[in-house]
Amino acid sequence: MIIDSLKAAAKKMMIDFNEVTSKIDHKGERGNSREELLISYLKGYFPSKYQISKGSIIDVSGTQSKQQDFIIYDAFSSPILMNMESTKIIPIESVYATIEIKSSLNKTTLLESVNNVKSVRSLPQNSITPFITPTAGFIFAFTSDTSLETLMGNLYDFNSKIDPKEQVSAVCVLDKGLIVNIGKFGLNNLHLLPSDKTSLAIIENPTEHNLLQFYLIVMQFLNSAIVSPPNLLKYLEAEGLSQVNYSIPGKYLPNDSTYEFAGRQIDISNAQLILKDYERLNFLLSGEANAIEVMEYFNDNLERIIELSGLSNENVFAINKKEYNVGYLRMLVRIYNKVKNGMAVSEDEIKFLKSGEEELVQQFRRREPGIS
Repeated sequence: MIIDSLKAAAKKMMIDFNEVTSKIDHKGERGNSREELLISYLKGYFPSKYQISKGSIIDVSGTQSKQQDFIIYDAFSSPILMNMESTKIIPIESVYATIEIKSSLNKTTLLESVNNVKSVRSLPQNSITPFITPTAGFIFAFTSDTSLETLMGNLYDFNSKIDPKEQVSAVCVLDKGLIVNIGKFGLNNLHLLPSDKTSLAIIENPTEHNLLQFYLIVMQFLNSAIVSPPNLLKYLEAEGLSQVNYSIPGKYLPNDSTYEFAGRQIDISNAQLILKDYERLNFLLSGEANAIEVMEYFNDNLERIIELSGLSNENVFAINKKEYNVGYLRMLVRIYNKVKNGMAVSEDEIKFLKSGEEELVQQFRRREPGIS
């Protein structure tokens, strides 16, 4: 039943296309009409899990594809980053395939379509699982003023400048036939994702068979393709939105909770001793503190931090990714206290203190995550 329906739909599509577009002079309106015709006829043949739209496709870095005529994407778990009646922006991870639509295919429009497909297939994916299928890119045209062999030759030339992972999966010219990828070894197996192991081939059919074959090829890919929802945390990180500061009023802190400090989980009662000086630590991390303010913080908190972290003089302590020997920091604080209290210090101790103060201030002025 579906085969007879598709054959009839293919004939009707050509009649409707010729009737509608013959009355349209504006190029943009002509393009919209052909897109709407294909969408209206094919949309009903795709299962409801596939959503069809036009728009752009985006990756985690914010790179967008060229405008796409026909996007087939996961309707159930894809966030729509822009959702307007006329266009959408969809994450690459949610896209199964795209179809470039042309009223007539020639060398110029073929190159335009190849570049549009490349702009999608070149986008990297960041899914929540590694088990994904690359996005496919198809081209559909109602007719062509050149032969399939000439179009295949043009496509062959264009492909020679493009990575196989970014090439077109198949081309359908409704009133002529298809250009597909088949395996080089045997030259008889259809491949829906081009690679260095595939070669272009031609299939010539009557119009109704071409639409049917094109539909079945696309459906075969969709049935075998795996998409995974995008890793939205990666998108947040790219926009600098993933760093969240949590706050809990003291009276609501769970007694059995812990706090991560210096790579260790410490109970909340001990953590509170450090958090009491949290405002001072934040000021240090702002990069605005001077040498005295940095040394005063360490003078008040170093021993407490060392005790809670379970460190000894032989261990190292990281400040903004630079490691310091615990014994070194203790010596620095000890000399600072001697100077602060007016005790006698040697010239070597003064040099040691000045060098250490400058080094610590520089670490905090890097404005990276602070003490760890």
